[in-house]
Amino acid sequence: YGIYRFTLDAERGRLSAPEPFLPVQDSKFLALREDGLLASVVKRRYGAGLFLARIREIPCAQNETMTEDGSGCHVVLSGTHAYTANFHSGTVSCYRLTDTAPVLEHMISIAPEAGCHQVLLHNELLLIPCMELDEIRLFSAKDYAPQGAIAFPAGSGPRHGVFGRTHQNLYVAAEKENAVYCFGVHAGAFEPEQRVPLLDSSSSGCNETAAIRFSPDERFLYVSVRGANRIVVLACTADGLQVIQRVSCGGDHPRDIALSPDGRFVLSVNRYSGDLTCFPRDPASGRIGEQCSKVSVPEGVSIVFDAQMKGEEE
Repeated sequence: YGIYRFTLDAERGRLSAPEPFLPVQDSKFLALREDGLLASVVKRRYGAGLFLARIREIPCAQNETMTEDGSGCHVVLSGTHAYTANFHSGTVSCYRLTDTAPVLEHMISIAPEAGCHQVLLHNELLLIPCMELDEIRLFSAKDYAPQGAIAFPAGSGPRHGVFGRTHQNLYVAAEKENAVYCFGVHAGAFEPEQRVPLLDSSSSGCNETAAIRFSPDERFLYVSVRGANRIVVLACTADGLQVIQRVSCGGDHPRDIALSPDGRFVLSVNRYSGDLTCFPRDPASGRIGEQCSKVSVPEGVSIVFDAQMKGEEE
């Protein structure tokens, strides 16, 4: 497989049939910078590492670097750097971006099977959720020195997190207990404020919470739960988080979800059923409506929108 491209009708929520775009093997996650630089993890016969493409150029300039033993599960772009997290090796590769190929600047080694599942950027820190350690490890973004950890309850499995634009709060999806944790950020410290279960007790055995996304106005959070095949909507209020809706993802195993840039639609890429589903969204209430479009995608795992091109790559 690889990276596919399709378009979303901004008025009706109709998806075009995905078409092959870039032949990137084992592309488990995508990141897109504002200038059109697309990043992906990649695996080839001769190694694994980081793939980059300038998708708004014709022809599309591409380069990659193979410095890892196995492909990662997450990538993020930040100015002059890119970072990939590797779940099984328990490492994070830190790349410096150049005019040619990316250069491996440093590799953070935490522990084999640590479950490193993401890299979050906060001021001069790198935050690395380690699902199997029940921690978020903190490192300096300048010299990569350890800066402590955020502890979670045993067996919670922190997977992915998001900051608001002001970085006053950190929200973390815990895969193994189907919950969202909220931390207040005060003077560089992360103070636990709230834990919100995502499912009712009858669904508690489905321990596969995955993606967490903000609405454009940051009034709502959207979380996918793969085992239950649900998208859970949470309102962010002055009194904290509150679950306001649970809806079907329209398929099996929603590995990733994404909101359209205008906030009018929610997309779910469902890996096991091999499809991409689209739902209308009410920006005022945050609630998701009935499915309005569905197309086939082989083992989809990640979605990004390119608003400038009026479409998206998946």
